[in-house]
Amino acid sequence: MIEKLQAIVGATHVKIDADSLANWACDASRQYAPAATAIVFPASTEEVQAIVKLANLEKIALVPSGGRTGLSAGAVAAHGEVVVSFDRMNKVLEYLPLDHMVRVQAGVLTGQLQQFAIEQGLYYPVNFASAGSSHIGGNIATNAGGIKVIRYGMTRDWVLGLTVVTGNGDVLHLNKGMTKNATGYDLRHLFIGAEGTLGFITEAEIRLERQPRDLRVMVLGMPDFNSIMHVLAAFQASVVRQTN
Repeated sequence: MIEKLQAIVGATHVKIDADSLANWACDASRQYAPAATAIVFPASTEEVQAIVKLANLEKIALVPSGGRTGLSAGAVAAHGEVVVSFDRMNKVLEYLPLDHMVRVQAGVLTGQLQQFAIEQGLYYPVNFASAGSSHIGGNIATNAGGIKVIRYGMTRDWVLGLTVVTGNGDVLHLNKGMTKNATGYDLRHLFIGAEGTLGFITEAEIRLERQPRDLRVMVLGMPDFNSIMHVLAAFQASVVRQTN
C-alpha cells in the first residue's frame, strides 16, 4: 500500500516515521491518541482522486488533515487510517478582479488569503487566532466563524464554489464561482461544515470584500446576558444604516 501511495504522490511525500504519524494524525483537541498508518501529501485534485480510488480498492479509511487547529477531533486518525494532508496544496490558482473572486487550493492558509486580498486592495473578513496556521479547506469543512462573524457571517457566506473529491473518487465542481445559480441543487452547502465526511475539499472559489475603513474595537461590560442581546440589536441596526 505504501508503495502504491508513493507511486501517486512521490516517494518523499509519504511519511510513516513515528514523529510524522504523531504530528499529522491529530488536531488541537488532544482527546484521542493518534494511530495513523501513513501520512500522504498530494499536490493536486487528481492526486487526491487517485488516493481515494486506491483507498477503496485496499479498504483503507482516510482522514483529511488541514492546519489541525480544530478542537472537535475531526482530524484525528486513531484507528490505523491514512491521513491525507493538504500542506502541499497551498497555491492561489486564479484571481478574477471584476468578480472580486479568487480560486485557491484547500491548503492555502487563512492569513495567506487575507494578505492576498490586501494586495488586491480588497479584504477577506473571516478571521481568528489560528489564521496563521489554519487552512481554507479546514475552515470550509468546519464552517468557521471567527471574531467578525456578527458583521461578516460564517465561512459559508464567502464560498462561491468548491471542487471536491467524493468517497468513491468522483470529482465534482460545485456552483463554479457563480453568485446567482438557479440551475438545481446547490451541493456546495452540504460539504461546507461537513467535517470531511462527504469527501475532500480540494479547491474553493472565495468572494472578497472591499476593505473596511476606520476599524475600531470597543469593549463593553454587561451585567447580564439579556443586556448583551440589546447591545447586539443596536449594533446590527447601526451597521445596516452605515452600509446602505
